[in-house]
Parts: sequence; C-alpha cells; structure tokens
Amino acid sequence: MGALAITVIVAAGLVIGLGVQYLTKPASQLEWLIVAVTTGVGAYAGSEWLTANVFSTMVGGPEFDGLIIIPAIIAGLVVGLLGDMLTRYVAFEPTSA
Repeated sequence: MGALAITVIVAAGLVIGLGVQYLTKPASQLEWLIVAVTTGVGAYAGSEWLTANVFSTMVGGPEFDGLIIIPAIIAGLVVGLLGDMLTRYVAFEPTSA
C-alpha cells in the first residue's frame, strides 16, 4: 500500500470522526479521535488482512494505490462503529455537583 492510500485512509478517518463529533451528541470530548483511529485501523485491516486471508480468491475489484476499496470501506465503517459504541458505553464525563 502506497503513501497516497494511507493518506486517504487517515483523511477519511478524520472526516468520519469529526462528523460523529459534530453531528451527534458525543459522550466525550475526544470521541472523534477514537472514532477516527478505529476507522483508520479498520480500513487498513480490511484492505490488507481481509483481502489477503478471508477473501483471497477475490481478484480484481476497485483498487487505489494498493488500497482495495470495498473491503476497506466496509471494515472501516464496522470497526469505527464498534469504537463509537464502546466509547459511548465506557466514557464517563465528570458531572458538576
């Protein structure tokens, strides 16, 4: 995977993370960062690990600089959603008394 593909993954993770922060009611001030990181890790794993191990018979398909797009999108969104759900479940903001 090339540097341009990694840049796309990081940018997409940041856009999704900031979208979650500003379009929903966040449970924490750093929820966007957790969502961005988990989305990026999921997209990378989806492109590299899922395609190499689980879908090894999948030949062709849309690809960008070594990034296989469809598994990266699906895995990134699923892992990002899991990261968001875990953050909302675990994060406790201090309440003012």
